[in-house]
Formats: sequence, C-alpha cells, structure tokens
Amino acid sequence: MIAWRFIITDFYQLHYDTELPPFDEARAYSIYARTLERYTTLVMAAAHKIRAIIHARERSGASRPQRLLNRSNCTIGPLFSLDATGTLSMTEHMAKRLDIAQLGHVGKNIRILTTDE
Repeated sequence: MIAWRFIITDFYQLHYDTELPPFDEARAYSIYARTLERYTTLVMAAAHKIRAIIHARERSGASRPQRLLNRSNCTIGPLFSLDATGTLSMTEHMAKRLDIAQLGHVGKNIRILTTDE
C-alpha cells in the first residue's frame, strides 16, 4: 500500500513533465528506497506509541498490554519485532536492505536481531 503512493506520484510526474526521463531502473529503485524508508518510519512511530502505552500502564500499576504487543508483532513481523518492554528490533535481513538502499541512518537506533535470538 505504501509503494502505490510513490508509484502513482512518479507516473503522474512522467505524464505531465516531458523533461523527465522515462520510467527506468533508477526510478524503480527510488520507489523501493522511499517505500523502505516510509515503512521503517511508520514502524518506529508505532513502537514509540506502544512504549508510551506500556509506560503509562506501568505508572498506573496495571499489567503490560500483552495483547497489544502480540497484535503489533503480527502487523510488523517478520522484519521487525517488539519485546515485552516495547523495544523495537529488526532482522539482519531488514538491516541489510536498509544498508543496500543507503538508508542505514533511518534504522540506526533499532536493535538488530541475530539469527540465534
């Protein structure tokens, strides 16, 4: 769903701007990179929101929202995961994808899961 936004935007630009080069491999790679960046940003925002909920519930003395964590892990998995404290982790595969797309700065604060974890 995220990629469609970038694909439509690029095709719209190609249709109305005759100066742009045709849709090529570089433009497709740009869509891939922007999609990865947007997806990672959305996952980081969701993790921040969940951490805020966990801290609020701990302050009030309530139990941790395990159902929320399970639901969130189903949504963001298999590339990302949240632990019981709301700490976001990504797989080595996702870290490699971000590095290849030259987006290592986007996920620099996310813990990388090794294959033995």
